[in-house]
Amino acid sequence: MRPTIAVLAIFFALLPSSVIQAEDVTSDELPLHRLIDEHIEARFPSWNAVPASLCSDAEFVRRVYLDLTGTIPSARVAYSFIASEHLEKRTTLVDELQSTEQYARRMATYFDVALMERRPDKYVTSKDWRSYLADSFMSNKPFNQIAAEILGADGVDESLRPAAKFYLDRDVDKDTLVRDIGRLFLGVDLQCAQCHDHPDIDDYLHQHYHGLSVFVAGSKTFKQPDGTMVLQEMITREVEFTSVFSPDTTQKTGPRLIDALLEVPEFTAGEEYLETPSRTVRAIPKFSLRELLADKVSHESPEFSRNVVNRLWAMMMGRGLVHPLDMHHSSNPPSHPDLLDRLSKRFAESQFDTKKFIRLLTLSDAYQRSSLIPEGVAPANVPPESFAVANMKGLSPEQLFDSLLTATDADRILAQQIDEALTEQTLDAAEPEESDKLITVREELRAAHVAEFVSLFGTPPGQSESEFSASLPQALFFANSETISAWLPPRLGNLSERLVSLVEPDAVAHELYLSVLSRLPVEEELAIVREQLQAAPAEQRRTAITELVWSLLASAEFRLNH
Repeated sequence: MRPTIAVLAIFFALLPSSVIQAEDVTSDELPLHRLIDEHIEARFPSWNAVPASLCSDAEFVRRVYLDLTGTIPSARVAYSFIASEHLEKRTTLVDELQSTEQYARRMATYFDVALMERRPDKYVTSKDWRSYLADSFMSNKPFNQIAAEILGADGVDESLRPAAKFYLDRDVDKDTLVRDIGRLFLGVDLQCAQCHDHPDIDDYLHQHYHGLSVFVAGSKTFKQPDGTMVLQEMITREVEFTSVFSPDTTQKTGPRLIDALLEVPEFTAGEEYLETPSRTVRAIPKFSLRELLADKVSHESPEFSRNVVNRLWAMMMGRGLVHPLDMHHSSNPPSHPDLLDRLSKRFAESQFDTKKFIRLLTLSDAYQRSSLIPEGVAPANVPPESFAVANMKGLSPEQLFDSLLTATDADRILAQQIDEALTEQTLDAAEPEESDKLITVREELRAAHVAEFVSLFGTPPGQSESEFSASLPQALFFANSETISAWLPPRLGNLSERLVSLVEPDAVAHELYLSVLSRLPVEEELAIVREQLQAAPAEQRRTAITELVWSLLASAEFRLNH
């Protein structure tokens, strides 16, 4: 299917304009959302920043659905929310969404990508890992406990084996782990301090890198008799290191969390392990440095709390208070230093309650601002770090896939695609014990469809997610993808079939825009839809409607979360 010139006109018309261009209480007593707004607004004058008005209900329902569930709302949900006159409907919606399994899956997906960075499975499946994360967020497990389980996991305890994916699927490689623990848990990228003090960042020292390496230097893989790969830990109390600039000077350090040097107990030689290690006996020390790392990072490290708060803020607000996220240092201060300090303190005091933090963030004016730059205001007066205007975010590959599926209402078509990919033998499996296998195969086939989006819209394995940047291959994908093309023509109760059943062009336009963009069309858009449908002969009406659906799905407005 090829888009017509009229349809392409809609595509370009939909480019957002911003893309083209108190009570007498102390801050510590303010509710978190009011604390956020107080600090954000206090900095507007220094930037000459002109804040946007609060977003419309249509903007809010789409934004919060994408942020909290990973997909856009259905047309029915969007219209019901927009039409509601309930004064507390935004708060009510946030509470409803956070109680769903979709919220837990969204958080699991986000932190899977953040922590594993799309590395291929080796010893722990993504399915088990994401189930562990989803269960943790569904029960609102404190985030520091999640971190402690991941950093302390050895893969032996079946209930926590998925948490060992962080170590195992990096092959327990010391240098990879040092960099990724520093970046992802402490917010500091120490890679360039591996051979010497960082050449550009005075805060990142050679000893910081090697002090962190002590915690994992003794960790190795161990294959159990049943073939399962787990971790073992050899005794390592300190490491030696030499700067390339002073090759004749050898230095030593014990375990160190940035500037905090930690003490470890000493044991009599030969008594360091629970059982003497061998090729068939896993090394288990009486004192585990990896467990010490897990405990100190999750309970005593101010860097950990600041890093988690900054990442949660970036997830919801489009960029961190410290940006890039793994560059916390004195030459790259937070945009709002006092706010980050207070949020980190509040987060720790709440026992690292992720759900509560996100809920209160969504209630702030900062989160609820429109993404449209106020009329007559120069873009320079709304720098992204001011949060005076909502920062637009490109949809992740997973969000894009699920949102396309929601918009086109193509669940039954996808199920048919999966059935067609299944072998006849698998489909005919009637034994009860085969049902779980069939479910697994279906999940794998669905994941293969998602992987098609990840390969094109995601970043390469081992790299953090990059900021949104449209490309020609992505545009061609929307025009030529067999997956998307199968969802568009009218059939099996999908969006296009619903639209074909509507007689009035305005009714078509309203259902179309609510389904795809979660809003009602403006008059100019109504006119385009009327013209497109009225110009199409009766026998080509189905094709015209299919092209209208495609034009909105391929638009910049759909690809971005504003």
